Amino acid sequence: MMRVEIPVDLLRDRQGDENAELILRLIAFFREARHEWVISPHDMDVVQTFLQRHVPTLAKIYLLLAQKASMAQVWAPHGGTTGVVRVAGETLAGDIRDLERPAMLVVENAIYDWQMIEALARLLGCEDVIDAKEDSRLGVYNGGGMDGAARHAVDQAAKFSRTKRVVLVIDSDSFHPEDRTGNHEKADAADREGVSSHVLSFREMENYIPNRVLAQQPKKTVEMPSMAKRLESLKTFSTEQRAHFDMKHGFKGKPQKGAGQKGRHSGRAGTTYSVPSRHGDLYDGVADQDLITLQEGFGTDLPGLFLQAVMRGGISERDLDGLGPGVKQELRSMFETIRSVI
Repeated sequence: MMRVEIPVDLLRDRQGDENAELILRLIAFFREARHEWVISPHDMDVVQTFLQRHVPTLAKIYLLLAQKASMAQVWAPHGGTTGVVRVAGETLAGDIRDLERPAMLVVENAIYDWQMIEALARLLGCEDVIDAKEDSRLGVYNGGGMDGAARHAVDQAAKFSRTKRVVLVIDSDSFHPEDRTGNHEKADAADREGVSSHVLSFREMENYIPNRVLAQQPKKTVEMPSMAKRLESLKTFSTEQRAHFDMKHGFKGKPQKGAGQKGRHSGRAGTTYSVPSRHGDLYDGVADQDLITLQEGFGTDLPGLFLQAVMRGGISERDLDGLGPGVKQELRSMFETIRSVI
């Protein structure tokens, strides 16, 4: 939730009378736990006078709320001023509109990406983000792909007066760990317009799905290698190879002359694979048979499978450890970015 400070000068004398209606709307946000009140214990006398003057019947309730907020401020590190929205007389009306409006999470695909985010939130103890969506304090906007997501994030940010409560979460589409893609550039451009962006370190959302979830995916057709065989081949990958593998589509496709592709065809059906040149030497040490087995990938319905598996139980935070060091730290950082605008 947003942390909001009301300077006590807005509560005193004539300013307090002029701003009373708007100030009380702000305090209602705090009472509803939509946002957090930032207030110093030294200001309690001014708050008490203001409340007794303008809402005498609610003064006790609001004063207890202010006292609780002031004590939280005492224990906040370094005064807890980071990320605080400090309203002013000339910005008050616009600030209230910004705080009334639901925060916006912009993603490439509102269905699949939210399924991934919800599943990860449940694993990492970030259910407050799910609650915010269910309570309509957080909206999820379908960007219609990476280009659309970045553009729509900027459009959404323009709807806010001063506090741009918009987060953009997009895939990196990276082919190797050092790959800086156009997605990073689009996110940087969105940030300059007030958007808070998170570009995934891994290639796509689906790369964050643990192996235990993939093991639960049913076999599709007799012509395709079993999911168990694909998973065994996937387990031969290093963490970096797995992070940049196309989980949905695999290494499918015939080698194309002059297209900068690396591939091999043995003359037998089902044994073609194609490794895009943008991967560089990332997969050079992988056996041909594993690349052949993984030519089809794991399909496009992985986010739904992930969420179902988490909801059923049997998948835990520890299953994310197999994805490599720093993964949980990155995902928690993503959730902190989302929280920062709620």
